[in-house]
Amino acid sequence: MSYYLRDLGPLNNKVSEVVLVNKENNRHEIVKIAFILILGAIAPMLDTTMTNVAINTIMNDLNSSVDIVQWVTTGYILSLGITVLFTGWAADRFSGKNLYIAGIILFLIGSIFSGIASNIDILIIGRLIQGAGSGIVVSLLSTLIVRAAGGKNLGSLMAIVGLPAVLIPILGPTIGGYIIDQLNWHWIFYVNIPIVAVSIALVIWLMPKFPASKKYGKSFDWIGFLILGGMFSSLILGIVKFSNYGNLSSSNVLIPLFVGIDLLVAYVIYAQKFSKHALVSLSLFKSINFSGATVILLMSGITVNGAMFLLPLYLQNVRGLSVVWSGTYLIFQGIGLLASRTQIGKLTDRIGARWVVLVSVVIAVLSTLPFAFFDANTSKYLIWLMLFFRGIGQGGLTIPVMSDSYSGIAAEQVPEATTATRTLQNVGGAFGSAILATVIQSQTNGLVPTVSNLSNAYHDAFIWSVIITAAAAIPAWFLSHHKDLKKQENKNVVKGADQ
Repeated sequence: MSYYLRDLGPLNNKVSEVVLVNKENNRHEIVKIAFILILGAIAPMLDTTMTNVAINTIMNDLNSSVDIVQWVTTGYILSLGITVLFTGWAADRFSGKNLYIAGIILFLIGSIFSGIASNIDILIIGRLIQGAGSGIVVSLLSTLIVRAAGGKNLGSLMAIVGLPAVLIPILGPTIGGYIIDQLNWHWIFYVNIPIVAVSIALVIWLMPKFPASKKYGKSFDWIGFLILGGMFSSLILGIVKFSNYGNLSSSNVLIPLFVGIDLLVAYVIYAQKFSKHALVSLSLFKSINFSGATVILLMSGITVNGAMFLLPLYLQNVRGLSVVWSGTYLIFQGIGLLASRTQIGKLTDRIGARWVVLVSVVIAVLSTLPFAFFDANTSKYLIWLMLFFRGIGQGGLTIPVMSDSYSGIAAEQVPEATTATRTLQNVGGAFGSAILATVIQSQTNGLVPTVSNLSNAYHDAFIWSVIITAAAAIPAWFLSHHKDLKKQENKNVVKGADQ
């Protein structure tokens, strides 16, 4: 056991009290809190991967189409991304414990709605509610653990937090496939109920209150929230409408697209005029690293989340795999992400994000492009190999970029930067599912859904994914590299000498 002496200062004519404090018990308490929080986040994290595997089954069972069923994924991710905008502010002004419980309960309500859904409309409503709850829970996970630890020993704690994020992409698709095969797709939502119930009980019983850290101060920017939420929703709606009408001249396509663009312009004007009140300050984009990072996060959301929507459909409809086997195939992508995770972090620290991301773009392009030519007879071993390398590329497109997004950002801007990066990454994922679903739907409109026709549509969708991924090389050039790191080190040395 380790103890330390705490001097309580002058007391009754300089009498000091010596207190023995058990550090190990304190650490055990923090780790316990971390595991309770992680348990609450497991269901939202698993839900996305399991639902992706179920999309094809849901589409057939509810007699839906690709452009409609994609809202099951798109609506969830969009709702999650928009909720993140609110959670960062709320975490400082409300009890963290109460806010976390509210997020879990909201997710539970969405899970019940989704589970009992007998038509696609109810399912989408349930997924929107789930996404809102998930946005609160996942956003609070790291925030509350950092508060519990007092900002100390974060390395080992973040390793605990990061474990589900690594394992779930590996286990989620297989678990989801097995549940659907043995029961039905409704149970991928029902299975959340006992997990969430246990989590709520443990949070109420064992978790501290995490009182508000800022009772007063900057009020929530509801105007900015509504403008940004409306902008993202309108642009995605325009993309989806394009799959129904097939051309950009239709008013049903143009109106939501123009509304989205107008709202973007409106937010820029609003944020310039009310810079101190704006939800996301435009001053963040003065940092070239942050600007490059946010563009890549938006594009990587399209590449990563869009492809995760596309791959299960491709494996089941073109390869003819069962839901269990399609989930098993996707394990190899998770293994690639797991295998590269540590090395990518070390390389980023050593040489900066630029070259790590550029090489990852190349890997992602070279491992995704073959899917545009694979057919039902392609060797499964070749597919597994490409999925493994896709996992490596996926890690290189997210880990260094998230790290680099804070380069050149003032300390007081970190919360806003966190909100912006998380939101753009999630919204990028929603755009990805919508764009690729639109490509598939537009290619199959009016055609008999034979394996040949579906294969051509999926091939085109993979080519779109490759083009968007390759375009990420442009903003990647503006990320940090080894010269920038050396300059920063020299500045720190000079600053240290001055002090």
